[in-house]
Amino acid sequence: MARTTAQRGSTATIEHQLVMLARWLEAAQRKQSYPMDRASYLLLLRLERDGPQRVAALASSLGLDGSTVTRQLAALDSRGWVQRSTDPLDARVTVVEATGAGLTAVDDVRRFRQGRIDALFGDWSAAQQAELGRVLGHLNEVLERNALNS
Repeated sequence: MARTTAQRGSTATIEHQLVMLARWLEAAQRKQSYPMDRASYLLLLRLERDGPQRVAALASSLGLDGSTVTRQLAALDSRGWVQRSTDPLDARVTVVEATGAGLTAVDDVRRFRQGRIDALFGDWSAAQQAELGRVLGHLNEVLERNALNS
C-alpha cells in the first residue's frame, strides 16, 4: 500500500519527536540525582505489580537477558530490597520477591518521580495530562510488543 504525503510527514514528525524525547530524557537523567537507578526501579515495580516470580519470567517480562537480571537482582539483594527462595515446584529454579524495604524504596522513588512530573506538567489541564498518559501508554504497548517479538 502506497503511503500518502501526509503519512510520510507524520512519520518524519514522529521520528524527530522521538529523537528529541530521548535526548531530553537523557539530559534530565544526567542532571538529576535519583534515589534509585532505573533498572532497579523497573525490577521492583514489576515485582510489586506481579508479586514473586521466577528470575526467567521477570527477565522475559522486561525483554532482558536472564544474566542481566541476575546481576541487577544481586545489587537489589545487597540493599535488602529483594529476597530469593527456591521454587517449591522445581528446586533448580529461583523465585525472587520484593521485601518490605524494597516496596518502601520503590514507593519513595515513585513519589519523587511523580513530584517531578507534577512540576513539569502542572500547568497542563487534567484532560491534556490524561491524553498524554493515554498516548504514552499506547506507545509503550507498541514498543513492548515490538521488543518482545523481535
